[in-house]
Amino acid sequence: MITLKLLGLWLKITGAVALAVVLEGVLIRGFWWTFLAIGATVLVYIGLTVGIWKEWRAERNGAGTYQVIHYTRD
Repeated sequence: MITLKLLGLWLKITGAVALAVVLEGVLIRGFWWTFLAIGATVLVYIGLTVGIWKEWRAERNGAGTYQVIHYTRD
């Protein structure tokens, strides 16, 4: 079930990024400004994709959820 939830989330993010890239291409007139905006959007997309993939992999390996910081009880 987690696979379908994360796949759905990834598809929503992919659709939003595709829409953002199209809008950036249409609304920004300068080539280098467009290139910079699309580059930033793609970097954010890659970061989100890696985060979703790590969450999926941790869940599939039985580690629960992926967390950068692990809390311990005293």
